[in-house]
Amino acid sequence: MKENLISILRNLEKKKNITILMAAVTGSHSFGLSSANSDIDVRFIYVHNDRRSYLSLSQPDEVIQLNEGFCDVEGWDLFKTSRLTLKSNPALFELFQSPIQLIAQPDYYRVMQGLIEECYSKKALGHHYYRMMTGNLQQLTKTSSSEKKMLKTWVQVYRSYLVLQYLILFRALPPLCVWELLDSVLIDKEMKSRMTRIFTAKQKEEFSKHESIKSLEFLEGKLPSIKNEITKLPMGKHMEEDLNQLIWSILK
Repeated sequence: MKENLISILRNLEKKKNITILMAAVTGSHSFGLSSANSDIDVRFIYVHNDRRSYLSLSQPDEVIQLNEGFCDVEGWDLFKTSRLTLKSNPALFELFQSPIQLIAQPDYYRVMQGLIEECYSKKALGHHYYRMMTGNLQQLTKTSSSEKKMLKTWVQVYRSYLVLQYLILFRALPPLCVWELLDSVLIDKEMKSRMTRIFTAKQKEEFSKHESIKSLEFLEGKLPSIKNEITKLPMGKHMEEDLNQLIWSILK
């Protein structure tokens, strides 16, 4: 799989006259939840080879997208990526945390990985996954959803809950793999069994209404304490100067 994905990206480099600085597989594959029919989500960061385009009145493309079969590919330009990094963007966190790396320019990857690890706002990430959790919990109250949709929604609820528990417990960036999260976070034995059942059902595409009102009540009861704990998470560190230095080094 990796060889084919890298080939797609290398062809895109030639077609768009760009250099890819970093690329990885995200989504269900990076969460350890892919099934035989899962789409492959590829995200990458690039820089335009024509450096003059950054000094032109018409700015170069900041986003490049490509859909090829089961492969969904999207890339962000160096400048767009850097602005999002300043905001502790969750998608970038998940990109750099992905265990399925495809391309990595060593110097760029090392600096960005270090900045995300040391400077990202755990509080900002906490708020993001809290919104994800509450939004999906609300979605579960709508009985009109299909069994497939319900299963995917439960997966997102449980995944965001585990990420939040990791952030609160360790004050550190969590892994993406849900199985690793399950082993790292202390949770109720019955709830862990439910999560395992849902994650396994997602992998096997066993679509049925697995969960009950008990799971909803348990998680909704946890929301106030989680929200309170998020306010205590680290704010992160200033990194604009580091990002400027990184950009300038790449554009030389």
